Amino acid sequence: MPKDTRKTNGYFNIVSSEDNNPLLIKELAGIWFGYIEKIMRPSSYARYHSHVVKYILPYIGDMAAENFNRNTLSSVLGFLRSGDCKKGSLSQYTVYILEGIMRSMFRYGAENNLVPEVYFGKAEYAVVNKKDAMPLPAFDLHRFICGIRSQDIDLQIQVMLPLYAGLSLSEICGLRWEDIDLKTGKIHIHRNIMRIQQKAGASGSGATVLAECELPINGCREFVMPEKLRFLLKKASNGRKVIQESYVAGVDKKTGKGRKKLSADMPADSTGMLPPDGRTLQYRLKAAGKEAGVPWITFQVLRDTFVVMCLQAGGDVYSIAYLLGINVSAVCERYGAWLVKDDSFLEGIGEYVL
Repeated sequence: MPKDTRKTNGYFNIVSSEDNNPLLIKELAGIWFGYIEKIMRPSSYARYHSHVVKYILPYIGDMAAENFNRNTLSSVLGFLRSGDCKKGSLSQYTVYILEGIMRSMFRYGAENNLVPEVYFGKAEYAVVNKKDAMPLPAFDLHRFICGIRSQDIDLQIQVMLPLYAGLSLSEICGLRWEDIDLKTGKIHIHRNIMRIQQKAGASGSGATVLAECELPINGCREFVMPEKLRFLLKKASNGRKVIQESYVAGVDKKTGKGRKKLSADMPADSTGMLPPDGRTLQYRLKAAGKEAGVPWITFQVLRDTFVVMCLQAGGDVYSIAYLLGINVSAVCERYGAWLVKDDSFLEGIGEYVL
């Protein structure tokens, strides 16, 4: 029998190269946490570390990592949601965090030849109802952002606008440089680009064309951008001569070149360039996501991720509704599972009443 040379860091066992025993999940966790501790903020690291200790290791920590698969993950998540675990029924947000942790942990293990590759498929935490939010798990988001850093700056901007400002795809297409004040850091959203169908002619159904539309008053908004988005827009503005009337989202050169103006009402900027087509932007995002290992990425997923980040940062429902350009009830309907109920404020009611 080979000598067991396992070491501990207080919570997890670390396996040395001399150990031929099967790698346990708690040991894989120790190796993975040693890796992410170097790249994550201390507060995030502490939260993920605590989640694994409380919700994962008590149930499957002693399981051989090579036996873990998507069915195991589904069983664990279902158990944690059922309310039968020691900590009671977990919120959807906590389960979402846990699934992201396990996926990232085993992806890291496979990439470093510690465990066989596991095909997880679609996220298990996602509810079947299409109206429910589908944000990216934290580690998939990190993986995706790292992946697009090598892409051209136009694609980076198209990703950051929904991720850090909550813009919809049609609003991204309609955004012009004149709507952005890089000095104050404010962004003004008041138009979008829609694809509409022309009236049918003698030959049959009419063709679809792009049309620039002003948003209704309750859909217009102006707010200060997060610094990461502002920095990226400044970088793009300084790197080339920006025409204020031109569209921010760059049109794919191969697709945009030679495109015919199908209608006299079809918008164009002062340079004569047509606005970006949402379908082209979707294709580019999908290709970038596939390359980064996140093939299910969409603009709506980025927008959902923006909302979850806002909630994590302490944003209230009313403010988030304004940022998205929708009403409060729509926010509650789509993101209700991510809202954390807090009744601690009741303790202060009546404190100053005689």
